[in-house]
Amino acid sequence: MTPETAPRRRRTKRVLVAVSVTVGLLSCLWVLWFLSLRVFGDEGALPPKSRLPEVPAGASVVDEGTECASGGCWRQLTLAPAAGQTPEDLAREMGLTEEQSLPPTLFDPGSVYVGARVAEGKLIVHLGYE
Repeated sequence: MTPETAPRRRRTKRVLVAVSVTVGLLSCLWVLWFLSLRVFGDEGALPPKSRLPEVPAGASVVDEGTECASGGCWRQLTLAPAAGQTPEDLAREMGLTEEQSLPPTLFDPGSVYVGARVAEGKLIVHLGYE
């Protein structure tokens, strides 16, 4: 080992240690945040809008809101199908012929249910935490 490479190796080692410690701390903070949302979340919590299924081209959002009952709260979208399309066809296109359970994501630690029903020629999509 030459006298010039020893300081460079020490500096590289320090940088690697600093990066490892930073990544470790950020991972711990993320786990704590994730667990706190799971443990301290209340029944009034709503999944973020990003968890809503994508509305296909041609269909339009007629109404959007939240509903609550004794089991918790959920987001609700009322969709008008495209011209010549039935609400049942729209549900099939969106993959909502039966209720689904979506797993947690990186930024949303809750399992989410999503389902749909037909009412008055419209498709009503609901989304909430399980």
